[in-house]
Amino acid sequence: MTKKKDCTRRGARGLTALALAMTAAFCAQGARAETHFYGDLSAAYSWNTQDTLRHNKGFQETLPDTKGWLSMQRYTARLNVDSSVNEHFSWAGKVRLVEDASTDYLTALENIRGVGIGGADSARHNDLSRLYSQSELRELYADIAFSSNVQLRLGKQQVVWGESDFFQAMDMVHGYDFMWRSFLEPANEELRKPLVLANLTVQVPDADGKLQMLLRPGELNQKDSVGNAYDIRGGRWANQPLKGVDFVSITPFNYKADGADSRDNTWGVRWSGILSEVNYSLSYLKTYNPSPVISMSRYVPAGMIGNPDPIPTGSTPFNEEFRGCCGEVIYPKIDLFGITASAYSNAVDAVFSAEVAYIRDFAYNYGQTSLWSQILGGPGYDGVKRKNVVRSMLRMDKTLGFTQSLLGTEKPAFFSVQLFDTWIRDFDRDDDLIQLVGFGQRSKEHSSLITTILDTSYSNGTINPALVLGYDLSYGGGFAVPSVTYQYGKNWRFKVEYDYFWDSGTRTAANDNVERDASLFGYFANNNQLYLKATYQF
Repeated sequence: MTKKKDCTRRGARGLTALALAMTAAFCAQGARAETHFYGDLSAAYSWNTQDTLRHNKGFQETLPDTKGWLSMQRYTARLNVDSSVNEHFSWAGKVRLVEDASTDYLTALENIRGVGIGGADSARHNDLSRLYSQSELRELYADIAFSSNVQLRLGKQQVVWGESDFFQAMDMVHGYDFMWRSFLEPANEELRKPLVLANLTVQVPDADGKLQMLLRPGELNQKDSVGNAYDIRGGRWANQPLKGVDFVSITPFNYKADGADSRDNTWGVRWSGILSEVNYSLSYLKTYNPSPVISMSRYVPAGMIGNPDPIPTGSTPFNEEFRGCCGEVIYPKIDLFGITASAYSNAVDAVFSAEVAYIRDFAYNYGQTSLWSQILGGPGYDGVKRKNVVRSMLRMDKTLGFTQSLLGTEKPAFFSVQLFDTWIRDFDRDDDLIQLVGFGQRSKEHSSLITTILDTSYSNGTINPALVLGYDLSYGGGFAVPSVTYQYGKNWRFKVEYDYFWDSGTRTAANDNVERDASLFGYFANNNQLYLKATYQF
């Protein structure tokens, strides 16, 4: 039996043992347990309001105009159970069942994959509707209260460390699955990759705080539970202009790489408390690079074609177990030191929040003009460089009373503005760090974004128009998401949303398949869409 199968089976046995223990405890307590079942059923649809495909360089003559096409038809069932057995023991479970129906649009993407990078084999084994239809056990954990001040949560769960929405500065206990609906999904719990954790919390009343300690047993978690997942398989959220291009076939994932082995244990510790009416926290986290990078160390010997780095000690020698032709995707381990604070200000009648994360050894790809980057058709294939970075967020939440007279809202509107910044310490332009492999936008010392949320209410809270805006202060481009949510009765929720993106207007072709100057919102260009969702809660 391979180590991979051993790891998978150990993880399954761990979850099974936990489930059996909770079931036994529940049965032993009999009628004293209080159990609640709840969940929801939803149907979500999106339609392209732009042609998304004929911007692909080299394919224009053969691709259909996909403007107006149904791009997503997703049906989701969420089933949750909470059970309180007694004052010392409770448990909970959450299951998400997803059926992402095949559409003409997904078929068009699959056809591109059949003739482009990856070839016909890629199209056959990567049916996109199956890729998106990932039903899973989202959470299954037990809460054990040893006393009123000491609680242990064991099992698959989610832990939130941070104050921000949209773009994470410190909320990095989990990776995020942005294949679900990129960053447009407002519920972060739908995007996080849950982890099997031991989560111990100790309340310290005398210090107005609590200590939280996390342990992630690497071999009890799935190998792909680390880092953020992006659509590099050529699906509906693949970057422009690379729709339909399956990069996994040429740059496979390696979750066992030296310094990036997902089987290693990781951990974290966090102190949070209140000091002079300021909520604060201090934390340390051993985790994985949130963004994947492409490593060439197993494919290019040291000193050859722009790879100055020797093969790490203990790693697989050059050309052994050769799987791809353009390197491999890895998530190197990093160290995060963080601080958060939030407090109410009487002067402006608003809540201010801030978080700062110092990340040691954050991984970047680099290289613009080496022979190796030219051979592979884009920048970034020279290798990986590690830099210390500071990620920060400043946020203000405020209610706006003037919307009642100006817009006729039934109560003051909720307004939030967030400023994000990534600061590369000891920045040197000659490091030639890039934002994304294959795209030539060089990283700047500071990369800043600003987002705003305006949420209003009408008709006793049953109608909620909202507007979300974002702008890239460093590289240009942004997004606007107007939406209306309607609550009908106790159980029904309906939402209509329009997702609009714009870029900096300076994107120039580096070759047939790459945009030289594109950054975040350049990747999303030509993805404008109408989104509808109906949800029944029970």
